[in-house]
Amino acid sequence: MGAWLRHTPKEGQRAAVGVLKSHSNLQDILGTARAVVSHLDLDRSLSVILRKAMEVSGTTAGSIALYHPTTNTLRIHAHKGLPPSFITNREWLIRPDSLMDRLLRSQGLTVITDTPHRAFFTDPDNVEPRVKALVCVPLVHQKETLGILFVDDGTVRMLAAKDLEALEILASFAAIAISHAWLHREVAHRAVTDGLTGLFNRRYFEELLNRELQRAERHGREFSLALVDVNDFKLYNDRYGHQAGDEALAALGAALRTSLRSSDLAARYGGDEMVIILPETRLEKAYQVFAKRVKNAMGEALRSLPSDRSAIGVTVGIASYPQDGTASHDLVLAADMALLEAKKHKDIRMIGCSRPIAARV
Repeated sequence: MGAWLRHTPKEGQRAAVGVLKSHSNLQDILGTARAVVSHLDLDRSLSVILRKAMEVSGTTAGSIALYHPTTNTLRIHAHKGLPPSFITNREWLIRPDSLMDRLLRSQGLTVITDTPHRAFFTDPDNVEPRVKALVCVPLVHQKETLGILFVDDGTVRMLAAKDLEALEILASFAAIAISHAWLHREVAHRAVTDGLTGLFNRRYFEELLNRELQRAERHGREFSLALVDVNDFKLYNDRYGHQAGDEALAALGAALRTSLRSSDLAARYGGDEMVIILPETRLEKAYQVFAKRVKNAMGEALRSLPSDRSAIGVTVGIASYPQDGTASHDLVLAADMALLEAKKHKDIRMIGCSRPIAARV
């Protein structure tokens, strides 16, 4: 018939007291736990935890999946002993009242062994087909479930109570490591991000631009730099207030994040100016990127603002390395001059280039 066993979180905590005294690998387990808590490389820490969990439980395969509440998905971040066909799709949606949904909500260790009365082990969405015994340990920190530790085996068997308790200890420290790593990542992200637009801040942009200059010089590559300026932004601010101005800048930031290519780097340069680095992109190609996609996305974002406000638009100026400069100051100045020329001559697309190009569309 098989078996289905669940420990509640409190039971696991009480059991941990006993395992501290009884498990033969106690010091090794605690050493692993302490090491991962102080490490900020999350995937490496999870791999270490997983290996130790499989060693403690004597299982042949396992994985650690982290829960992402914004998308309601679990994503595998560490795995061992699983066939490539099973881990091809590393992320899956949590269906209401599914086993994974119940595991995330229960926050208790669950052991499942093979049984003909459950379709669980023949459902490819649940486990790899060879698995006949599965231990699921939610990773809980401060009452929040951050993911699940899975260890599994190809034979029907039950793990000893002390091994299950050791898994709970490892899971507890894994949860702490995840929380620390996410917190560090969030702090690092905030340090380089403009809070209003969601783009990089100017300080980090200057660092990125210096890196791109060095890379381009080392490999003999071109790249382009674009400045974006909101037309008559001061008048807009004066008429509708600073909150309305902030809404416009936030909308522009969102439009840039979604319309630029994944390789492009956008930052708030200051006030109502944004700046974008387009790696390995010639001036003509950079113009096309803005003319065909990005400029339209920014226009749509601004038109989505409350209709009782007068319309505003943006002007873009583009320059490229090395033709327009080999230093950051020269490139920014060339892009700024191109932007001012576009405003002066009322270019139909309000996109200025530092040099004449043939590929205007």
